[in-house]
Amino acid sequence: MASKRRRKQQQKEGRKLEHRMDQRREAFNDIALKLAATLVVVLVAAGAIWYLVYYEPGPDIAEPWRLQDSDNPEHYHESADYYESDRPTLLEFFQTGCPHCNNQVPTMKDIHSDYLGRIDLLAIGGFQLGGRVDNLADLRDFKSEHQTYWPHLYDSTGELMSDYGFSSYPSFALVVDGQVVWSGSGEISYDSLAGVLDQYVEPEE
Repeated sequence: MASKRRRKQQQKEGRKLEHRMDQRREAFNDIALKLAATLVVVLVAAGAIWYLVYYEPGPDIAEPWRLQDSDNPEHYHESADYYESDRPTLLEFFQTGCPHCNNQVPTMKDIHSDYLGRIDLLAIGGFQLGGRVDNLADLRDFKSEHQTYWPHLYDSTGELMSDYGFSSYPSFALVVDGQVVWSGSGEISYDSLAGVLDQYVEPEE
Protein backbone atom coordinates (compact mmCIF):
# COMPACT_ATOMS: atom_id res chain seq x y z
CA MET A 1 0.00 0.00 0.00
CA ALA A 2 2.81 2.39 0.88
CA SER A 3 4.41 1.66 -2.46
CA LYS A 4 1.14 2.39 -4.26
CA ARG A 5 0.66 5.68 -2.40
CA ARG A 6 4.25 6.62 -3.20
CA ARG A 7 3.69 6.00 -6.91
CA LYS A 8 0.52 8.11 -6.86
CA GLN A 9 2.39 10.85 -5.04
CA GLN A 10 5.20 10.69 -7.58
CA GLN A 11 2.71 10.81 -10.46
CA LYS A 12 0.98 13.80 -8.85
CA GLU A 13 4.28 15.62 -8.36
CA GLY A 14 5.25 14.75 -11.93
CA ARG A 15 2.04 16.29 -13.24
CA LYS A 16 2.64 19.40 -11.13
CA LEU A 17 6.19 19.66 -12.44
CA GLU A 18 4.99 19.22 -16.03
CA HIS A 19 2.33 21.89 -15.46
CA ARG A 20 4.94 24.28 -14.08
CA MET A 21 7.19 23.56 -17.05
CA ASP A 22 4.30 24.26 -19.43
CA GLN A 23 3.67 27.56 -17.67
CA ARG A 24 7.33 28.49 -17.93
CA ARG A 25 7.42 27.59 -21.63
CA GLU A 26 4.32 29.72 -22.27
CA ALA A 27 5.85 32.61 -20.34
CA PHE A 28 9.10 32.24 -22.28
CA ASN A 29 7.22 32.15 -25.59
CA ASP A 30 5.28 35.29 -24.61
CA ILE A 31 8.51 37.09 -23.75
CA ALA A 32 10.16 35.92 -26.98
CA LEU A 33 7.20 37.11 -29.05
CA LYS A 34 7.20 40.50 -27.33
CA LEU A 35 10.95 40.86 -27.83
CA ALA A 36 10.63 39.88 -31.49
CA ALA A 37 7.81 42.38 -32.03
CA THR A 38 9.84 45.10 -30.31
CA LEU A 39 12.89 44.26 -32.44
CA VAL A 40 10.82 44.45 -35.63
CA VAL A 41 9.45 47.86 -34.61
CA VAL A 42 12.97 49.13 -33.81
CA LEU A 43 14.35 47.85 -37.13
CA VAL A 44 11.48 49.36 -39.12
CA ALA A 45 11.87 52.69 -37.32
CA ALA A 46 15.63 52.67 -37.87
CA GLY A 47 15.13 51.89 -41.55
CA ALA A 48 12.60 54.70 -41.92
CA ILE A 49 14.92 57.19 -40.21
CA TRP A 50 17.83 56.13 -42.44
CA TYR A 51 15.67 56.46 -45.55
CA LEU A 52 14.37 59.90 -44.60
CA VAL A 53 17.69 61.32 -43.38
CA TYR A 54 20.45 59.59 -45.31
CA TYR A 55 18.99 57.97 -48.45
CA GLU A 56 19.61 59.82 -51.69
CA PRO A 57 17.98 58.20 -54.73
CA GLY A 58 20.25 57.79 -57.72
CA PRO A 59 19.43 58.93 -61.22
CA ASP A 60 16.85 57.00 -63.24
CA ILE A 61 18.04 54.89 -66.13
CA ALA A 62 16.96 56.59 -69.36
CA GLU A 63 14.44 54.60 -71.40
CA PRO A 64 15.90 53.40 -74.72
CA TRP A 65 14.25 54.39 -78.00
CA ARG A 66 14.44 54.19 -81.78
CA LEU A 67 12.79 57.15 -83.53
CA GLN A 68 12.32 58.45 -87.06
CA ASP A 69 13.94 61.63 -88.27
CA SER A 70 11.20 64.05 -89.33
CA ASP A 71 13.29 65.34 -92.25
CA ASN A 72 14.23 61.85 -93.44
CA PRO A 73 11.67 59.26 -92.25
CA GLU A 74 13.76 56.42 -93.63
CA HIS A 75 16.49 57.30 -91.14
CA TYR A 76 16.10 56.16 -87.53
CA HIS A 77 17.97 57.56 -84.56
CA GLU A 78 19.00 55.15 -81.78
CA SER A 79 19.19 56.29 -78.17
CA ALA A 80 22.42 54.33 -77.63
CA ASP A 81 24.18 56.49 -80.24
CA TYR A 82 23.60 59.47 -77.97
CA TYR A 83 23.48 58.04 -74.46
CA GLU A 84 26.75 56.16 -74.88
CA SER A 85 28.62 59.15 -76.29
CA ASP A 86 30.81 61.47 -74.26
CA ARG A 87 28.29 64.34 -74.50
CA PRO A 88 25.15 65.02 -72.46
CA THR A 89 21.86 64.66 -74.36
CA LEU A 90 19.10 67.21 -73.80
CA LEU A 91 15.66 65.90 -74.79
CA GLU A 92 12.70 68.20 -75.35
CA PHE A 93 9.27 66.57 -75.57
CA PHE A 94 6.92 68.92 -77.41
CA GLN A 95 3.65 69.28 -79.30
CA THR A 96 3.41 71.57 -82.31
CA GLY A 97 0.09 73.08 -81.20
CA CYS A 98 1.34 73.87 -77.69
CA PRO A 99 1.78 77.65 -77.16
CA HIS A 100 4.45 77.07 -74.51
CA CYS A 101 6.43 74.88 -76.92
CA ASN A 102 6.33 77.61 -79.54
CA ASN A 103 7.39 80.21 -76.97
CA GLN A 104 10.29 77.98 -75.93
CA VAL A 105 11.84 77.88 -79.41
CA PRO A 106 13.97 81.08 -79.16
CA THR A 107 15.53 79.82 -75.94
CA MET A 108 16.27 76.45 -77.52
CA LYS A 109 17.88 78.19 -80.49
CA ASP A 110 20.22 80.03 -78.15
CA ILE A 111 21.00 76.81 -76.24
CA HIS A 112 21.70 75.00 -79.50
CA SER A 113 24.00 77.77 -80.69
CA ASP A 114 25.89 78.28 -77.42
CA TYR A 115 26.36 74.58 -76.64
CA LEU A 116 26.98 73.36 -80.17
CA GLY A 117 29.38 70.42 -80.11
CA ARG A 118 29.15 70.10 -76.33
CA ILE A 119 25.65 68.59 -76.03
CA ASP A 120 23.25 66.72 -78.28
CA LEU A 121 19.91 68.51 -78.47
CA LEU A 122 16.91 66.48 -79.64
CA ALA A 123 13.26 67.49 -79.96
CA ILE A 124 10.80 64.59 -79.76
CA GLY A 125 7.21 64.83 -80.95
CA GLY A 126 4.26 62.76 -82.09
CA PHE A 127 2.11 63.39 -79.05
CA GLN A 128 -1.48 64.40 -78.41
CA LEU A 129 -2.88 67.76 -77.39
CA GLY A 130 -6.64 67.87 -77.04
CA GLY A 131 -7.97 65.71 -79.83
CA ARG A 132 -5.03 66.24 -82.18
CA VAL A 133 -1.97 64.02 -82.51
CA ASP A 134 1.15 65.26 -84.29
CA ASN A 135 2.42 63.29 -87.28
CA LEU A 136 5.69 63.38 -89.18
CA ALA A 137 4.53 66.21 -91.44
CA ASP A 138 3.56 68.33 -88.41
CA LEU A 139 7.03 67.96 -86.96
CA ARG A 140 8.67 68.75 -90.28
CA ASP A 141 6.49 71.86 -90.76
CA PHE A 142 7.20 73.02 -87.19
CA LYS A 143 10.93 72.70 -87.73
CA SER A 144 10.75 74.54 -91.04
CA GLU A 145 8.53 77.32 -89.70
CA HIS A 146 10.81 78.02 -86.74
CA GLN A 147 14.01 77.40 -88.71
CA THR A 148 15.49 75.06 -86.13
CA TYR A 149 18.49 72.96 -87.04
CA TRP A 150 18.68 70.16 -84.49
CA PRO A 151 16.95 66.79 -85.04
CA HIS A 152 13.20 66.62 -84.55
CA LEU A 153 12.32 62.98 -83.98
CA TYR A 154 8.97 61.26 -84.36
CA ASP A 155 7.59 58.88 -81.74
CA SER A 156 5.02 56.86 -83.65
CA THR A 157 3.77 55.16 -80.46
CA GLY A 158 3.21 58.42 -78.60
CA GLU A 159 4.33 56.69 -75.41
CA LEU A 160 7.94 57.73 -74.90
CA MET A 161 7.06 60.96 -73.14
CA SER A 162 5.05 59.12 -70.47
CA ASP A 163 7.86 56.55 -70.20
CA TYR A 164 10.02 59.43 -69.02
CA GLY A 165 7.36 60.45 -66.50
CA PHE A 166 6.02 63.55 -68.27
CA SER A 167 2.44 64.66 -68.89
CA SER A 168 2.76 68.31 -69.97
CA TYR A 169 4.46 70.30 -72.74
CA PRO A 170 7.23 71.13 -73.12
CA SER A 171 9.14 68.72 -70.90
CA PHE A 172 12.87 68.19 -70.72
CA ALA A 173 15.26 65.44 -69.67
CA LEU A 174 19.03 65.67 -69.49
CA VAL A 175 20.70 62.30 -70.00
CA VAL A 176 24.33 61.72 -69.03
CA ASP A 177 25.94 58.28 -69.39
CA GLY A 178 22.52 56.72 -69.91
CA GLN A 179 21.01 58.22 -66.77
CA VAL A 180 18.45 60.99 -66.38
CA VAL A 181 20.30 63.49 -64.19
CA TRP A 182 17.76 66.32 -64.47
CA SER A 183 14.21 66.87 -65.70
CA GLY A 184 11.79 69.76 -65.90
CA SER A 185 8.51 70.88 -67.47
CA GLY A 186 7.00 74.12 -68.74
CA GLU A 187 8.70 77.11 -70.29
CA ILE A 188 12.26 77.24 -68.92
CA SER A 189 14.50 80.26 -69.22
CA TYR A 190 17.90 80.25 -70.89
CA ASP A 191 19.67 80.94 -67.58
CA SER A 192 17.94 78.03 -65.88
CA LEU A 193 18.78 75.58 -68.66
CA ALA A 194 22.33 76.85 -68.94
CA GLY A 195 22.76 76.52 -65.19
CA VAL A 196 21.87 72.84 -65.43
CA LEU A 197 23.95 72.15 -68.53
CA ASP A 198 27.04 73.84 -67.14
CA GLN A 199 27.18 71.21 -64.41
CA TYR A 200 27.73 68.47 -66.99
CA VAL A 201 29.36 69.94 -70.09
CA GLU A 202 32.96 70.69 -70.77
CA PRO A 203 33.68 74.45 -70.47
CA GLU A 204 34.37 76.39 -73.62
CA GLU A 205 38.05 76.74 -74.44
